[in-house]
Amino acid sequence: MLYLFLFIFFNLSSSYLISGYLTSGYLLKKKVFTLKCDSMDYKIDLQNNNTEIKSIRKNYPKQLKYGYPKQANRNITYPTDEEIEKELEKEEEEVERVFKQILGKDYSRRFIDDIEKNDDKNGIDENFDPKKVGMRIFIKRPNNGLDNELFNGAQSTPSGSENFEIVKNISVSFKDVGGYDTVKSELNQSVHMLTNLNEYEKYKVRTPKGMILEGPPGNGKTLIAKAFSGEVNASFIPVSGSQFQEKYVGVGASRIRELFDLAVKNKPCIIFIDEIDAVGRSRGTDESSGGERDSTLNQLLVAMDGFKSTDGVFVIGATNRVDLLDKALIRPGRIDKTIHIGNPDLKTRKSIIDIHIDGKPCEDSVDPSNLLEITNGMSGAQIENLLNEAMLYSLRDGRDKISTNDIEVILSRILVGYQPSENTFSSDMIKRIAIHEMGHAIVGIFSLHHAKLAKVCLNLWSPTSPGYTIFENAEVDSNIYTKEKLQSRLMVLLSGRIAEQVFFGASITSGASKDIEEAYSLAEQMIVKFGMGQRMVNAYYSDNSKMFIDKEIERLVDSAYQKAHAIIIKTRPILEECSELLIDNKILLPEDIYKIVHKYNIDI
Repeated sequence: MLYLFLFIFFNLSSSYLISGYLTSGYLLKKKVFTLKCDSMDYKIDLQNNNTEIKSIRKNYPKQLKYGYPKQANRNITYPTDEEIEKELEKEEEEVERVFKQILGKDYSRRFIDDIEKNDDKNGIDENFDPKKVGMRIFIKRPNNGLDNELFNGAQSTPSGSENFEIVKNISVSFKDVGGYDTVKSELNQSVHMLTNLNEYEKYKVRTPKGMILEGPPGNGKTLIAKAFSGEVNASFIPVSGSQFQEKYVGVGASRIRELFDLAVKNKPCIIFIDEIDAVGRSRGTDESSGGERDSTLNQLLVAMDGFKSTDGVFVIGATNRVDLLDKALIRPGRIDKTIHIGNPDLKTRKSIIDIHIDGKPCEDSVDPSNLLEITNGMSGAQIENLLNEAMLYSLRDGRDKISTNDIEVILSRILVGYQPSENTFSSDMIKRIAIHEMGHAIVGIFSLHHAKLAKVCLNLWSPTSPGYTIFENAEVDSNIYTKEKLQSRLMVLLSGRIAEQVFFGASITSGASKDIEEAYSLAEQMIVKFGMGQRMVNAYYSDNSKMFIDKEIERLVDSAYQKAHAIIIKTRPILEECSELLIDNKILLPEDIYKIVHKYNIDI
């Protein structure tokens, strides 16, 4: 069915609009016609979208253009409030009479009343059902200071402000968050408390006011906050800490006030401040402490827990640097919970992989358990990117299923980068690179306390690392290291350079520069930070202490060098054969190396 939109503009104060929806075929046949009312006649031109007044009263504009009143002629004399109300009633009666004549029994006054009750602040109801036949009245409130009782009725809840937007009816819930069961169970109590506060009143507990989600990037802090809002079924205002940083004094504090005023009007409401350290960084003690950033933070502190009640407003902040936040911000009463969202564990990785691999066809060679192993230590965003890029890579290659090679290629790009053109190396340099990497791998295999080898690769497409060796991240004891583990790590770091020296003598390359730098840095931490030297030492105590630290570092590095050198000398034939296989295949897995190791009866 065709629908005709008939717009009739009131001339009262240039700010009133009446709009009718007609479904009558009678008007569709006429392109130009006249609608007569008591106060004026309207000439409706459907071809040119123009509404022209044929007969006018004193002080009224001669023509109103098609569009909203702000486009109309404003050089007029405004009537009084009583005249406005009287003319509105008169015009409504006249237009209603005309529509009754056109539509007859299909006319519905009840629909007009419903629209008036549900009219929003802009005068437009987006939920209009054109299948209902009748007339709809829009009244846009004038901005000229007129205060009429007509506009003093019930106001709808604001859907946003100048700088912030409210998100309602969020469809995301904890079911859409893969893994992190312990985190979700912690948050579920807060959800239950916010939605069933009466059950907790007898225990005299206070409603939590906020929480901080902190941890490395890419692990779903924003997603968890959004799911939390969906579980509570509350309004959600997402903002960034940088939105409060301006060069003009007072802007940040005013935006904080605007944000919380908007949240209070939309209770229950959840405010999510991403990168909250941008606005909540610790205040300084120097003269600059009275600057714009500190004023913004002070306003945030007052808004979260000041004299003015903000019950029904819950604040969630996300940051990678919780250590930078002001202590007054994260104290209980403002921030009641600080939850660490770290890299996913085995169970969480499985849930994340199941979510993101769904809908992506895979070959039978793709082993889910292998995916769990190679993604150990990766963030949730990196896992999603790995599977997404693997699917795109297979499609670009003309295949519709992900293969194991696709995953290996994309994983290499994530770890060491990618460039569109292959590096050009001579056969001698490629052999040196292979010997260097196999030195790392062989010493790692024969070191009792070192992590297990994952793979050795030659990747000439990498812009910085044409060869690399990967060891598995331990699922247990991943944050605390024994002295033996760290000594094995020193041996593996030095073994690439040692292998070059054993095979090429003094003709060594610059490829071990990063390994040597990391080895000395680790040795210094072992002596100064971990206290693993011959005695405890304070790095900033005296010159004698510094000399002792230097000697201890040299002793650790030299000890690791001698042990790694002994392993490479004994395993030289294994290393040489594995390096040739690596040059041919570009990748070696642990089982490939173990096959060669078993051929030689070597006791280390």
